[in-house]
Amino acid sequence: MSQIARALLLKLLAQADRGGRITLPIGERSAHAYFTISDLNERDALHAYLENAQAAGGVTLEWGRRTAAQDLRRIRLQDPDLLAAWLGVSRTAAQARVISQELAEYMADAPGWLRDAFAEALAQWRLGHKPFHIPPAETAAAIRLFRIARAVAAGEQEGLDLRRFSVRLLGDSKAVESLLSRLGGLLRRNPDWASWPEDTDLFRALGLEKFPPALFIKGPLVLDYGGTNWDITPLRPYVGLSPDAVNRIQASGPVPYLLTIENLASFQRQVREIQDAAVVLYTAGYPAPALVRVLGQLDQGLPADCPFYHWGDRDIGGLRILARVVAACPRHPVTPHLMAAPDPGSAGPGSGGWSRDERRALEQAIAKGGSVGGLAAEWVQRDFGKLEQEALDPASPPDREQVAG
Repeated sequence: MSQIARALLLKLLAQADRGGRITLPIGERSAHAYFTISDLNERDALHAYLENAQAAGGVTLEWGRRTAAQDLRRIRLQDPDLLAAWLGVSRTAAQARVISQELAEYMADAPGWLRDAFAEALAQWRLGHKPFHIPPAETAAAIRLFRIARAVAAGEQEGLDLRRFSVRLLGDSKAVESLLSRLGGLLRRNPDWASWPEDTDLFRALGLEKFPPALFIKGPLVLDYGGTNWDITPLRPYVGLSPDAVNRIQASGPVPYLLTIENLASFQRQVREIQDAAVVLYTAGYPAPALVRVLGQLDQGLPADCPFYHWGDRDIGGLRILARVVAACPRHPVTPHLMAAPDPGSAGPGSGGWSRDERRALEQAIAKGGSVGGLAAEWVQRDFGKLEQEALDPASPPDREQVAG
């Protein structure tokens, strides 16, 4: 079998399935590999393969005239179904039909955004395109991708690490992981998830991680950790724990305030440079569901008059993280800490202008109100640019408030 001849026929079939021309000129651009053959026997074998496809009724071969009668000029598609059958492949429409049939039950009660994305993907697969970077021939991958999205939309991954979720859904511990690079684009079709710029943050927010990030925390606390009580009060500068193993958490003494910190460098400086009895914990960027659960335990366990603060970057991601901390702590108002501090210089590290999309996100935050909207409004009113929190020195929130007052 001539691999070059087969590749030419497959190219012609794919071209037709995409709604393109039903002819393939044999020229340097359209059939370059054809002209790399210098051995006459090999070229005869290639022609014989194409002539067999013609005899099967799939194509018609057009040759040169007179002295160029032995030169192949063009391959014309005669019957795409016969050609596909002779090549032993499925046409893209048939592949799309398999995907549609396999997913019909899953899509029946899927959210509207997912049904719309599926309908658009099917239309593209029928034409031989690659929606979400999956060609129509990869029917198994296409089916798995939409099954995963359907399960995530229903929250079936909650409380499970990535591999346990994958086993429960697809019977394969690595199936979900293998499709993560394609999953983000599909999940962003959900309007609620569309604003996430990075897959990593979106997957963390949804709990699509192998294991949750470690919980770095310090303060006068007693924890039920994996069924054993641990008093971490005297431990400095902090302890690292697995947040999903924290069953209960309560104060072992007076807590002057609680402070959550977005970035690791700022957390490390805060717990080393500010010597007090505060509860300080690192959110590891956007808080993972397991850490959100710990925040909820602290919200319930600490006195109602204990002040809660959050320190993060001055950017849209910082607003999003603040909003998640606020949502996790309904009993305590969460006050932004150092997030509206002036730049430490005319152009602090990380400072810069806002893009059009970022300004739109600021306007949306302001419209929602609350502490997040109030912070966004202050940034706009004071004409603040973006600023990474590492550019600022740590401070005790009560001391900072006293100075500001």
